[in-house]
Amino acid sequence: MDQSAKLLLVLALAVMAHQAAAHDAPKKETPTGKTLINKVCSDSPTKNLCVQVLSSDTLRSPVADLKDLALISLRVAATNASGILTDTKILIDDDELDPDIQQGLADCKENILDAESQLEDTIAALMIDSENDAQRWLKAALAAIDTCDASIPGDDDVLSVESAVFRKLCNIAILVIKELNNPTKS
Repeated sequence: MDQSAKLLLVLALAVMAHQAAAHDAPKKETPTGKTLINKVCSDSPTKNLCVQVLSSDTLRSPVADLKDLALISLRVAATNASGILTDTKILIDDDELDPDIQQGLADCKENILDAESQLEDTIAALMIDSENDAQRWLKAALAAIDTCDASIPGDDDVLSVESAVFRKLCNIAILVIKELNNPTKS
C-alpha cells in the first residue's frame, strides 16, 4: 500500500472512531456545524478558504465539532500533499530538466513523504486528545514543505503554488487545533 493510500486509510479510521465516540458522548450545548465553522474561520487570514475547507465534508461539516473540523482540515491537507507528490514524481521523470533540478525534485519528494507521515502523526495525536503534539506534528509538516521548496529554484512553478496552498491548509488545521486547546472561546 503506498503512502497516500495509507494516509487516507488512517484518516478514514480516525473519522469513524471519532464519530463513534461522539455518538456515545453526552450532548452539550456547544456550537457545531456552520456556526462553529464561521467562528473558527473568523480568525483566519484566509477566511474564505477556511470556510470552504471546513465545509467540504457534506456529511460531517453540518454537525461537526472542533475535532471533526480538525480531521476534515487534515484530510484536505493530506489530499493536497498527495497531489504535490504526484506532480513531483511526474516532474522527476522529465528528461528535459536539468539534473540539478531533478535532484532537487527527488529531495522534495522525500520531504513531501515526510509531511504526509507527519499529517498521520497529527491525526494520531488528535485521536488521543494530545492537541499540543498535534500542533508540533503540523509544524513539522510545514517545515518539511519549506525544505522541499528550498530544494527547487524559483517560486512560480507548479510545486511552489501547490506548496503555498498546502501551507494555508495546514494553517487552517493549526487554527482549529488551537481552538481545541481553548474551547471556551468558541
